[in-house]
Amino acid sequence: MKVRQHFKYRRSLLYIVGLNTLALGTVLFACGKLGVSALVSVPQVLSLFLPITLGEATTIIFVILVAFELLMLRKWQWQVVAQLALAFIFGWIVDFYGLRVDLEKISLTMLWEQVLVTCLAIVFTSLGIFMMVKADFVLIPPDGVVNVVSAKLRVTFGKIKLRFDLTIIISIILSLIFLKHIAAIGIGTVLAVLLVGQLINFWEYLFVAHEATHEF
Repeated sequence: MKVRQHFKYRRSLLYIVGLNTLALGTVLFACGKLGVSALVSVPQVLSLFLPITLGEATTIIFVILVAFELLMLRKWQWQVVAQLALAFIFGWIVDFYGLRVDLEKISLTMLWEQVLVTCLAIVFTSLGIFMMVKADFVLIPPDGVVNVVSAKLRVTFGKIKLRFDLTIIISIILSLIFLKHIAAIGIGTVLAVLLVGQLINFWEYLFVAHEATHEF
C-alpha cells in the first residue's frame, strides 16, 4: 500500500513539474521572438491583436479543442473533461511566468540571446511534454485531440501529430489578416518542429538507461 502511494506521489510530482516546465517553455518561445512552437502559435497570434494575454488565448484555444474532442467522442469521458480544467490551469501558469515573473518583459537585443532563449524554450518544451507523458495523467488538449483523431481514424499518433502541427498555417493566415505581416512563425518554429520530438526521444533514452542502471 505504501509503495503504491509513493508511486502515485512521484507521478503527481512529475506531472506538476512537467506542466510548469512546458508552460515555461511556452513563455520562453515568446521571449525569444524567433517564432513559437506549433503548440501555441495560434494563441500567440491571437494575443497580438486581441486584448488578451498569451495565457488567456491559450486557455481559449484549449477549451475549443476540448469541445472538439467531446463532439468527436459524442460522450463524456473524465479524462477529456479533466482537460478542460487543465486548460485554465495551464493558461494561468503561462501568465504567471510571463506577467508575474515578468519574463515577457525581458528585452533581447542580440541575435545570439534570442537563439539561446529559443533553444532553452525547445529544451523546456520537450522535457515538459516528456514528464507529463511519463506521469500518465491528463493530456494537454492539443495532444488529446490528436489522440482522439488517431483512434477514430485508426492512424498512428505520430502521423496525426505531424498534421496537427500544420495549424501554423492558421497562425499565418490570422497574422496576415489582422497584423498585415507574418507573426509568431519563424526559425524557432522550424527548429521546434525538427527538434522537440528528437529531444523527447533523447529524454526517453536517458530515462530507460537510468532505470536499467538502477535495476542492475
